[in-house]
Amino acid sequence: MAATSSPENLPPPPSLSDAALAQEINAGNERLLGELYNRYAGKIYYKCLGMMKDAGVAQDMAHDVFIKVSLNLHRYQGTADLSFWIYAITYNHCIAQLKKDKRLRFGPIDENADREDEGDIELEAKVISDLRLTQLKRVLQQLRPDEAILLTMRYQDGMSVKQIAAILKLGESAVKMRLKRGRSHLAKLMNDLDDE
Repeated sequence: MAATSSPENLPPPPSLSDAALAQEINAGNERLLGELYNRYAGKIYYKCLGMMKDAGVAQDMAHDVFIKVSLNLHRYQGTADLSFWIYAITYNHCIAQLKKDKRLRFGPIDENADREDEGDIELEAKVISDLRLTQLKRVLQQLRPDEAILLTMRYQDGMSVKQIAAILKLGESAVKMRLKRGRSHLAKLMNDLDDE
């Protein structure tokens, strides 16, 4: 007697896009949550680890984030990439915990620093092109958590200033200023590292 396969027992199609995956889950196909988990659990964990600096805490935070993602996936509208939506939840969850632990605070804003000048862009290009992965990890550990988070969002995740501002609930000029400060601090730390 041949075994019959029901749709619930079939593996998810590997070519299912993130948007289609979210749509299927929202339509009631909850077995696809496993596929969503497989795609994002590691990424969520490493983002949490980068912010929390503790593997055990990061694992707990990543678990909490995935639960939030699962419970709120019906709110995903598909107007942005699913990864952006998930990373926004990840950042907000970790930032809330850092604030609760009093390890994160955003400093005052310099209202005159709302635009990047060419020197900043050249400095950014030089710093980023000169960084090696091990040096970057070492230097990111030395940055304040708010600086590391902003730089990671901008340069690792490729988020725009507008997207970062929306996630962190800050003005775009405040994000630009803090990115500028973070890049300057990063450049100083890299120069100090080169001097060693």
